[in-house]
Amino acid sequence: MQKKYLVTGAIIITAACLVLFHYRHYLANPWTRDGQVAANVIKVTPRISGPIVRLSIVDNQFVHAGDLLFEIDPRTYQAALDQAQAKLEQTTDHVKVMSKQVESTEAGVKVAQAAVEQAKTAVAKAVSVINMDLAEYKRQKELLPKKATSKKAVESARATYEVALQSKADADAGLQKAISSLASARATLAQSVAQLGALGNKSPELRAAQAALRQAELNLEFTRVRAPVDGYV
Repeated sequence: MQKKYLVTGAIIITAACLVLFHYRHYLANPWTRDGQVAANVIKVTPRISGPIVRLSIVDNQFVHAGDLLFEIDPRTYQAALDQAQAKLEQTTDHVKVMSKQVESTEAGVKVAQAAVEQAKTAVAKAVSVINMDLAEYKRQKELLPKKATSKKAVESARATYEVALQSKADADAGLQKAISSLASARATLAQSVAQLGALGNKSPELRAAQAALRQAELNLEFTRVRAPVDGYV
């Protein structure tokens, strides 16, 4: 009786092992009675919209990755690309003009700064002359009671001193004018820089036009839809 149980147990264990083996084999290599097998399905969806003008494949055709499947009407996207190219060229020219304007304005600021320094020098020189002429005028007045000079010499010294005062006033006016011109030049420079944003390729306007051109190029490229992998369609 015990031997009978052992045989029965061995048969059951063997059957279980066979079932497990076939089940694992099925998982690795699935099959059905109607001959269908599982397959990876990849949906191909165009990134842009438009009517299809060219279909390069037929049903169940095998294709390689990169093969052309179909083409969307490219005319609209070609026109957009041409427009983006024209916009970039226009923007590039505008940025160049603005850059030159900024450079010219910067040069104007430097000239105005030099004029201010020159005017300051003129004022300092005028002050020095005033001090010298005033001292001479005072000396002449002190000498007059002592009969060591003449009234004519005193009047001449006074006239020279008054001329020095006028020269100082003119120098002060010139300095204020130079300072005003410098402020105006700096304001113009700030306005030019604000309009441009930045010089050369750093200009936001230029970078935006370049980005628009790249997007237009991509959209035109997307009109040609290609197979992402090898497989059947």
